[in-house]
Amino acid sequence: MSMVELTEGKPVSPDGLVMEWIDAPFGPFFPGLPSGLHMVLTLDGDSVAGAEIRGMEAAALPSGVALEDFAASLADAVPLSPVAMRELACRAAEAATGQTAPKDVLTARAAAVERERIASHLNWLAGLARQAGLAPLGRRAAAMEHRVRTAKADDVAEQATSITSLLHVALNRSLMGPKLTGIGTLQGASEGPVARAAGHASDARHGDGVYDELGFEPITQDEGDAMARLRQRCAEIAQSLDLIAEAGAIAIPVMPRAKGDGHGMATLETPRGPATLHLTLKGGMVSSTHLTTPFAALAAHVPDLIKQMELADALTAIASLDLDPWSASQ
Repeated sequence: MSMVELTEGKPVSPDGLVMEWIDAPFGPFFPGLPSGLHMVLTLDGDSVAGAEIRGMEAAALPSGVALEDFAASLADAVPLSPVAMRELACRAAEAATGQTAPKDVLTARAAAVERERIASHLNWLAGLARQAGLAPLGRRAAAMEHRVRTAKADDVAEQATSITSLLHVALNRSLMGPKLTGIGTLQGASEGPVARAAGHASDARHGDGVYDELGFEPITQDEGDAMARLRQRCAEIAQSLDLIAEAGAIAIPVMPRAKGDGHGMATLETPRGPATLHLTLKGGMVSSTHLTTPFAALAAHVPDLIKQMELADALTAIASLDLDPWSASQ
């Protein structure tokens, strides 16, 4: 068979070569990427010609449950951000019932969300470090995440110096810089840490009365590449430490009780960006819900972001986005 016959009908690469493209699955347990993330990358040699990204098959959001039980069910449905989901449920329920928690309780609840933000960013750092071949940094970040996730406010304060030291190591450009600088530059994201890493100051905490009292101001970077996303999340960890210290206490959100009807909506800045929940009550029972999370908007950027990247750089770029496949479709 001649070369012409062998390559007839095959796609042509940007360099003019005719090669057979292959579809390669990655996930749901690929190291360095979030567990549950499903990807099929179309490979043109060692370059990415196309990508399909999808999350987990999402469980239906709870309905027909008592209002006070709804927060726990929502937290179970989105397990990477359970505290943020509890707080989001509380805020939507309070809007639906016209109730407001005392100021000190609202502040302590915000501190719980910030503690989860620290833990989530540390968990992301651990995965990115392992994928970059920096196993000691990955182990150190994972150990710190484990200590922080359920710590009280005083314990978080005691860990602050160790966390800051870890961030200093992570930001050492001789370690991560060569692997992240210039990789996966994305200017088109509109929300969350990825957008803030590209200079967009969108943050649902800005203008929130509880966070205003704590002195919150959005943090941004400029470059929009994977290294900027590392700097952004490290800066957010440091900021969350300050917010928790200012709050002085941490309290897990507890749902209000209600017997009537109503509709409430709330938006909360989760570790990966803003999530919005609509909740309808009938007779004190949750009759319908709708949850919007950052996953779909962010995952939509992936095919263009990694097109024609070498495979290793493409996987690093995807990991740097910190996608949450569990909240893919709610």
